[in-house]
Amino acid sequence: MFTAFALAFAGGGQLVRQAAASLGAFLQLAGAPVPASSGAISEHDREELDRMEPQEQAMRLIEKATNHYRGAGEEIEKRLAGWAGKIHSTPQLENLTNTAYFSSDLRVRAAALEIWLVRDGLDKTSETVDELIRDAAATDGRQYYRLSFLGILGNRGVEPEKVFETLRPFIHDASGDTRAAAINGLGLLGTEATIAPLLEVMRWDTSADLRERAACNLADSGMLSRELRQKAVPELIRFGLDQTLDAMTRKWVFQALREITGQNIPDDAAAWASWQASRPLQ
Repeated sequence: MFTAFALAFAGGGQLVRQAAASLGAFLQLAGAPVPASSGAISEHDREELDRMEPQEQAMRLIEKATNHYRGAGEEIEKRLAGWAGKIHSTPQLENLTNTAYFSSDLRVRAAALEIWLVRDGLDKTSETVDELIRDAAATDGRQYYRLSFLGILGNRGVEPEKVFETLRPFIHDASGDTRAAAINGLGLLGTEATIAPLLEVMRWDTSADLRERAACNLADSGMLSRELRQKAVPELIRFGLDQTLDAMTRKWVFQALREITGQNIPDDAAAWASWQASRPLQ
C-alpha cells in the first residue's frame, strides 16, 4: 500500500486526488463557499447555551455570528440584558470580538459593539452619552476610550447627532493622540455626516499616520455601510486629480477607491474621473 501511495505522489498525486474526490473529501480552497451544515443556531445549540455562564454564552454566540450562523445575532440581542455585570474582558473574548469587528458583515461588527458596551457596563442611554461628553476633552489617558465609546453609543442609536457634534471639533486638536481618538470615534459612529470630516483629515492632516487612518475608515474599517462609503468616491477622485497631494496619500486615495467601488482601475486619476463621468447620475 505504501508503494502505491509513493507512486501516486511521484506522479503528481493524481491517483490520490481522484480517490479523495470520489469520496467527496477533497476540496479546492478557492471558489464559492461549500455548506458544511444548515448554518443556523439549532435547538441543541440553544440547550447548550442555556447551561452556560454568560461569559461563555457571549463567546460562543459572537463566534457563531462571525461565522454567519442564522439566528446568532438574534440570540445575542435577546441575551444582552442578562449579561449585564456578568461578562468581563479576557484575552479570548477580546480576540473573538476583535475578529467580529473586522468582519465584512456590518451586523457582525454591530454585535461586537453591543458586547463591548455590556462588557464595560455602559448603558445605552442619553445619560451615558452626557457623562462621556462631560470628560471628552480630558487628556488623562482615557480620552481614546471615551471618544471611541461615544462613537459606539451613537452608532447604536443613542444621540448620534450630539455624538457627531462632540467628535468633529477634535479632528482639529493640536494633539495627534486626540485627533486619532476622534477619527476612531467617527469611524465607529458611521453616519453619513462622518464622511466629510474623515475626508478632511485624509486630505489635510499633517500626520501621515492619521491620514492613513482616515482613509481606512472611509474604505473598509468602522461602521459605515458600503452604500455610504460610495458617497466619498467623488471627493476621493478630486483628491487624485490634485497635483499638490503627496505621493503616499495619493496611493491611499486609489487604494480606497478600489476598495469602495470594486473597480480594478490603476493609480490614474484621469481614468478614475472618466469612469466616474460614465456612471449614471446617482
